[in-house]
Amino acid sequence: MKPFYEFTRYVQWKDRFLEDRERIRELEEEYGGTEEPRLLKAILSMYVGGMEKRIKDEEIKRWTDWGGKRTYRTFNGFPQLSDEELSFLFYSLGKLFVPLLLHEKGVKSETFKRLPPKEQEDAVLEVLDTLWENHLIRILQILPYMGLNSMTK
Repeated sequence: MKPFYEFTRYVQWKDRFLEDRERIRELEEEYGGTEEPRLLKAILSMYVGGMEKRIKDEEIKRWTDWGGKRTYRTFNGFPQLSDEELSFLFYSLGKLFVPLLLHEKGVKSETFKRLPPKEQEDAVLEVLDTLWENHLIRILQILPYMGLNSMTK
């Protein structure tokens, strides 16, 4: 594997994110007032990044919301990021997290559904931890070079 492959992937996602920003804004207007504004932007960005149509499934939506809130709160709302950077970060996490929820061993599987609620949360948190360690850190490293911070603060 090339050492900068992951960074290249995120740069390519930026172009798609810029195309999808309007959809995130539309969803903010639709869902406005239901959460604090930055948290709402983060979660809606996950929806769009994870292919919004997948979120029509209530179980996937529930776990996406849970994962988005958990990430946002674990990292204290990412106060150092502009709104655009926050949105891109969660858009990227949505691209990674939502497909994992849909995986054959994900939240739709019978084995997952048989777990007690606490163990379900632990299993999803384990996936999040892996994403935080392997992707969130890389995305945070590349964000200053993507030019998103100058768009809003």
